[in-house]
Amino acid sequence: MLYINHKKTENMTKCKSSVIIVILVILSVPLFGQWNVSNSTDEMTGKVSAYCSSPITSPTKPMDFPYSDLQAWLGIGCDGTSEWVYIGFTDPPNLLNTETEDGYNDITARIKWDDDLINERFTQSWGAKFIHFRNDEAAIQNIMKSSTLLVELNWYGNGKTYFKFNLAGSSAAIAKMRAKCK
Repeated sequence: MLYINHKKTENMTKCKSSVIIVILVILSVPLFGQWNVSNSTDEMTGKVSAYCSSPITSPTKPMDFPYSDLQAWLGIGCDGTSEWVYIGFTDPPNLLNTETEDGYNDITARIKWDDDLINERFTQSWGAKFIHFRNDEAAIQNIMKSSTLLVELNWYGNGKTYFKFNLAGSSAAIAKMRAKCK
């Protein structure tokens, strides 16, 4: 007569299921947080520009209407002679406490590279969906050596709004982007 220990069989099945789940999670981690690298060519001049961008993120806390679906990403661009860094949004940011200049707003915001809290200056062309770092070179260096970037923006109708960007994989993406700009 064959005796089957059902308790042992059940535990082995649970253990195998757990191992499979852990393997699937480990294999999927690189898919989350991957930086995107792309390029474009100006049809008139043939000049190539390349870009890399972080994974898309949402504010750390939901925003009120009409910004409830808003998302952001961190981007870097190059054209062979210069590089620039920006934060892109799905809708134009409506920020408070900005200085109005000729065709753009000057913005000062608190940001945090890992645990290093600083004030950063940005510009936003009127109506644009992007805010640009004033000091591109320093921003790129910080992106490459940091794990996260937390940005605090004073958003109209929402107050202090925070966006956290995952910087894992940024160095490799920047290297690929730069190779396309040469």
